Amino acid sequence: MDSLFNTNFESTPSPHNLPTVKLKAHTYELQESNVRLKLTICDTVGYGDQVNKEDSFKAVVDYIDAQFEAYLQEELKIKRSLPAYHDSRLHVCLYFICPTGHGLKS
Repeated sequence: MDSLFNTNFESTPSPHNLPTVKLKAHTYELQESNVRLKLTICDTVGYGDQVNKEDSFKAVVDYIDAQFEAYLQEELKIKRSLPAYHDSRLHVCLYFICPTGHGLKS
């Protein structure tokens, strides 16, 4: 992420032996030239590390659904203030694959 935005984001190493997936959201305010950007990075700690990966996606889907629901509730208000509302919906999802030297299999 540092090279995508030419910024040093704080990052702490996470253990790879967690029983469940946890989401950590960090918000940063970036500025390049005259462009200001409020960026929230959601790290899915433990995603794909479990032996049984059957339910590992549920925490991510629940988080995404909750963000869309919060935005919908703001839109449905009679007196809404969408310009001042912090849009916390997910707009981009990046999945980084560790370079192992082996090809990917389906």
